[in-house]
Amino acid sequence: MSTVFATALYAPIAHAQTPASASSPAQTQKAAPANQTRSASSKKKTSQPATAAKKEEAQKLNPIVVTATRIPQPIDQIGTTITVVEDPQIQEQKILRVADVLREVPGVQVTQSGSPGSVTDVSIRGATPSQTLVLVDGVEVNAGATGSFDLANLTTDNLDRVEVLRGAGGSLYGSQAIGGVVNVLSQEGEGPPTASLLSGGGNRATSQQVANFSGAEEDLHYSGAVSYFSTEGFRPINDNSDNLALNGRLDYHLGDDTVLRGFARYIASNVSLPNLNIASGSPLDPTAHQRNEFMLFKGEVEHHFGENVLVRANAYYVRQDLRDTGTPYPGNMSFQEDRIPDETRGGLIETVFTWPWFEGFRTLAGFDFKDRWVRSDGIFRFLNLGPPPPPPHFITSISLFDARRQEYAGYLEQEGSFLNGHILMTGGFRVDGNSEFGKEVSPAWSVAIPITQISTTLRGSYTEGFRAPAFDELFFPGFGNPNLKPEISSEWDGGFTTNLGERASLTATYFSRRVKNLIVTVPCKVGPTCPFGSEAGNASRVDVQGVEVVPSLTIAKGLTLSGNVTVLDETHVNAPLPFASAFLTPPRPLRVAKHTASALLEYVRSGNFLPHDKFNANVNYIFVGDRDDLTVSGVPPIANHSAYNLVNAVVSYTIGIPLKHVSNEEVFARVNNLMDRDYSQAFGFKAPTINVLAGLKLDFE
Repeated sequence: MSTVFATALYAPIAHAQTPASASSPAQTQKAAPANQTRSASSKKKTSQPATAAKKEEAQKLNPIVVTATRIPQPIDQIGTTITVVEDPQIQEQKILRVADVLREVPGVQVTQSGSPGSVTDVSIRGATPSQTLVLVDGVEVNAGATGSFDLANLTTDNLDRVEVLRGAGGSLYGSQAIGGVVNVLSQEGEGPPTASLLSGGGNRATSQQVANFSGAEEDLHYSGAVSYFSTEGFRPINDNSDNLALNGRLDYHLGDDTVLRGFARYIASNVSLPNLNIASGSPLDPTAHQRNEFMLFKGEVEHHFGENVLVRANAYYVRQDLRDTGTPYPGNMSFQEDRIPDETRGGLIETVFTWPWFEGFRTLAGFDFKDRWVRSDGIFRFLNLGPPPPPPHFITSISLFDARRQEYAGYLEQEGSFLNGHILMTGGFRVDGNSEFGKEVSPAWSVAIPITQISTTLRGSYTEGFRAPAFDELFFPGFGNPNLKPEISSEWDGGFTTNLGERASLTATYFSRRVKNLIVTVPCKVGPTCPFGSEAGNASRVDVQGVEVVPSLTIAKGLTLSGNVTVLDETHVNAPLPFASAFLTPPRPLRVAKHTASALLEYVRSGNFLPHDKFNANVNYIFVGDRDDLTVSGVPPIANHSAYNLVNAVVSYTIGIPLKHVSNEEVFARVNNLMDRDYSQAFGFKAPTINVLAGLKLDFE
């Protein structure tokens, strides 16, 4: 049974706005890293079924999160705003990609540029994609070249949960966390060996195959998944894509005090690009395609020195390799080929000290290091049909650069419980050093005030952050500006959550963020270092204010309704610049809607025809309002992009008849874009039409 919120009776999606219980931080388990789902002191063997069920229900109502403070903490004792989407909810909605999970999170907007597999960006509270930090098992995966992460092919296989910190996280995570942090966490294996197989298919030759496995053998816990997705898309030509994803996790418990962990993830995808050339009136490109390869490896050790000191250390390697090719065809004689390998190596060491003298006090101190490297190698050849002289001829443009930098940081955080747990405070700061632009200091504080008598929690926070310029902004030939300064942000956040009995809850949050030195395209004097008359520059300030409202209601037993509404207001202020008269339009936020909303209506009923069967039906509605966007023709360069509505629906039936080696059977059907709406999320890229995927899932023991 599930709804969207942990504040409701049956909820696996939780928000940090749930009222606090009477427990204090000191009563939580030993600290765990920001990539694990359980503490190092987890028991090696599973509990009795009744005890496990009680623990599972307690976790649903009051989940432990790690992204907000890097220390495991009940979600209702955190002053910042965080949302947790857990695996049961994702499975019941049959969501294939993490990007689609994020569409239902308050304040989050996802933009997909075309069919499945095409570039997919995420924005939190009006921030740009490069101002939104994405972590996979606690490892930063934002590309050094662009500063953002393409979520197109990140699947939900072997997923434990997704934690979304809304609001600046610079005091713990450094660059890119101005808008917030998305942390995708894999499952830790437990109990006897289990496995599942899912197979589905649908229109436009859509196919999905997923195999999951998990379990524990004494001290060794393991989990993993293999999945393959393919589709012909919906455009008449060259719209197919496929995606192969593998991931695994190992946890080895060396006694009760030490845990060794290993994480590995590999994704290989191919996507056709019918809109590689999106000039007005151009036909679909029948030849262009893109290949992406992503790999992540991480090793970690965690050790408890007695009851009060925990030390953890890890090292990781991330590589993203993008290649795209477009060859000449009738109607377009241009040729394009790019390859961009992007690597990050790094590690961290941190300590958590639980004060023995004061209940509810913990101190976190850490140091992390990153080494980033990128090479951009591209060639573009096009036919110049300009007026004579000269006669029509080919022009070739080559872009090539190689860049590297080191980033290092130290951070300190203090938690405190005051007035017998009636005021819960967290404060800290982070000092970042960068081999290109120097040092930045990012402080933060937050407070949570639970008022148990009226089932209400008040929250407030202040955080500063920054974004280091991406390599493309610094060095891309003809556009990069090596003199760029980092973007600097400050953000206030405050709100409340109240439980209206056992059936309803309401959360309201107000936030205000200011970003200085915003990096935009600015005019420059044409010359050897500025061949196109524009380059990257620190030109603007942007102020963002907004309100998030998150209601939840249990209408009847098994029938729940939940959702969220976000209203944004953004204002840019331009600093005086040379050649300012060359601006055709003032810089302003692009692809950021002022109004977004989502709702989920879900019905769950067990024991319909058989003792252990279960019927589940849910309908998800998503609304994205008007927003400014870059036009296809460039005249005018920016125009209003109309709002769109999207409806998705899922029906599943779990049979629950135990067979030989099969513990459960489930049939399901998911319909995306149920109303077959004709819309686009970005100018020049039509969104997919209606898509039906139906299939069977088998669980094995």
